[in-house]
Parts: sequence; structure tokens; C-alpha cells
Amino acid sequence: MGLDDRRLDPISRYRFELRLELGSPARVEQHVTTGMLAASVREAGTQIAERAAAVAAVLDRLDGLGWRPAEDPPAGREVLPSHGFTAPQGPVLPEYVRLVREATAADVARDLQQARDGLGEELERSLAVRFEGLDLPVQVGPEGGELRYSPREYLNTFSIRG
Repeated sequence: MGLDDRRLDPISRYRFELRLELGSPARVEQHVTTGMLAASVREAGTQIAERAAAVAAVLDRLDGLGWRPAEDPPAGREVLPSHGFTAPQGPVLPEYVRLVREATAADVARDLQQARDGLGEELERSLAVRFEGLDLPVQVGPEGGELRYSPREYLNTFSIRG
């Protein structure tokens, strides 16, 4: 595969990565009454709990398929320390989770098909593949994978020029 190609070699194994967001820091809205504040806290808690359950279900499905938590920072990115959310004396809920697997594109397509309940489109949007030291967005299917950008297009579009 060259710098101008988009198709992944169907029999080669690549390092694929999924990134699933659980929540993100945001500005807190000011409330006029205690009742409005209580309703807002309940709604946010419910939504975060539902999101955490959906992500945990995907993690459970991918666990037996060879996916593992990513330990290294994404290639070519400045990475800030991880942050999360926690209740008093509770476990930390991270902002996002990253999973990696070395596999063929067809293997990854099968994995995503099995794990897609609830987060199917998001799984496909968040998928990246490591190629030439870059984590490039990729689409996978039964016949293989295709980069959304060739490595050259990606560098020309997203590189920082001084």
C-alpha cells in the first residue's frame, strides 16, 4: 500500500482502534430554582448511566473477540492526561475508552457487526487503523477496508504548517 492508496491489503493484519466517548466536560447551566437544578441532575445522571451501559455492552461483546484496552496514546497527537467523572468514593468513569486489535479488515468488520447494537454507526465512525505511523479513519467490510483519506491526503489536509 502506498501513500496515495486507500484500499487496505485484504490479507494483511493492521492495528485497528475504536474510541467510544462516555461523556465530555461541558459548561454548567445556571438554574433559577432548586427544583430545576434537581431535575437537571436527575436527567444528566440518567443519560450518563444509559450511555455507560451501552458502551459497557459493546465492551462485553468485543472482549471475547481479541480487542483489548489501548495503552499507548494515539499516534501523532498531543495527549493530555485522562480525565473522568466519579461519585464520592466511587469508581472513575473515563471520558472515553479506546480499544485496539491487530486483525484483518474483514475480521474487524465481523467484530463490529456483532457489537453494533445501539452504537453501530458510532463504532464505524470512530474506527481508525495504524498505517505509516498515523491513525487514519477507515471503513471496513467483508471484502476488506478502505481509508477515508489516503495517507497523502490526510497529511495534506490535517498537518499543521508553521
